Amino acid sequence: MWRDCNGFYLLETLLALSVLSIVIGAAAPVLYRIYQERFTLQQQREALELLANKLSDGSEVEEGAVAVETGEFKWDFREGAPCIAFTGKNKRMYSECGVIKRVNQMALP
Repeated sequence: MWRDCNGFYLLETLLALSVLSIVIGAAAPVLYRIYQERFTLQQQREALELLANKLSDGSEVEEGAVAVETGEFKWDFREGAPCIAFTGKNKRMYSECGVIKRVNQMALP
């Protein structure tokens, strides 16, 4: 029944490769966007950590820039509170001001 089957034809192989390239071409921008957003979240966590450390140790915040592993963060003051701002990998501006996020504990009855 399949005795004369010697493999794939060149046309079949080219068709499979073209479908594969279309799928990869469609997925690449989505995967790059996911990478950018994940890196921006990492930058945001680092900025909040820097801000929390600065607020908890009570040291004076000097306006200017600080370079860390994930990028460059800028210190400034707004309404008397220290703020940290940065541009994310996704090209958006982010800013956090003088807030230490704490978990509210439920009051015991």
